[in-house]
Amino acid sequence: MLDEPTSGLDPLMEAVFRDIIAEERRAGRTVLLSSHILAEVEALCDRVSIIRDGRIVEAETLAQLRHLTRTSVTAVLDRVPDGGLPHVHDFSVDGKRVRFHADTGHIGEVMARLTEYGVRDITAQPPPWKSCS
Repeated sequence: MLDEPTSGLDPLMEAVFRDIIAEERRAGRTVLLSSHILAEVEALCDRVSIIRDGRIVEAETLAQLRHLTRTSVTAVLDRVPDGGLPHVHDFSVDGKRVRFHADTGHIGEVMARLTEYGVRDITAQPPPWKSCS
């Protein structure tokens, strides 16, 4: 059981640590890792458990947990929506510029709805999770 194992390591020692974990994986051993660093989780873990109030609330592969992530969107529109959009969170307006987080699993639906308001410019930043093989 390792708790934030790379905290304080320089990049060289972090790479050595990752190699050791990879060796253990190839040997068929299980390593329990506690980390808030998503890049570390992504690089080292096959499965992730999310613990809230001492209970496991999700336990899946990284690819299966993508539904829990959100994409950050900034857009300049001809017209600003006067109500909320489905699958959108933290919606804010500054003139004709809107900023929000969209449920990544519904990003296509959100973008389709957004085009109804005349998109002039848009920037979307994907969540930190990548597809896993």
